[in-house]
Amino acid sequence: MTPRRKRVRFEVETAEGDKISLVFEGSLNREKLYQLADFVELIGGPSESSAEGRGSKLTRLMDLIERHFPFTYFTSREVSEAYRHEYREHIPLSTVSTYLARLAERGYLIRSGLGNMARYRIAQLETGVEKMDET
Repeated sequence: MTPRRKRVRFEVETAEGDKISLVFEGSLNREKLYQLADFVELIGGPSESSAEGRGSKLTRLMDLIERHFPFTYFTSREVSEAYRHEYREHIPLSTVSTYLARLAERGYLIRSGLGNMARYRIAQLETGVEKMDET
C-alpha cells in the first residue's frame, strides 16, 4: 500500500468578489504552508483571524517600514532582518521581496535597481519634497 499524499486546499474571495482556489498536493512542511498562506494573503488580502491578532505579515511589514525606514532607501534583506528582530519571527527573504515588489506595484514604495540590487523607499517622500519646494 502506498502512502497517501497530503493535500491542502485554500479558497479565498477577494474584496472585488473574485474567487481563488489553490490546491497543494505532495510533501508538506511548515515552511511550505507559510509560503502558501503568504501567497493567499497577497492575492486575497489578510484573513480575519490574522487581522484580529497582531495583524497580517503585510500590515506588520508596512508598519515596520514606516517606523524604521521613513526617509531612507532599504533592501529586502534589511527589512527581513528588521522584521526578525522586531517580531522575533522568521520571515523568508523571498516573502519580503515579493511583498516589497507588490507594494511598489501598488505605488506605496518606489523601487530602483533590478533583482537582488533592488532598493526601495516610501513613495510619500516625493510628495513631501514637492510640497516643501512649492512653499
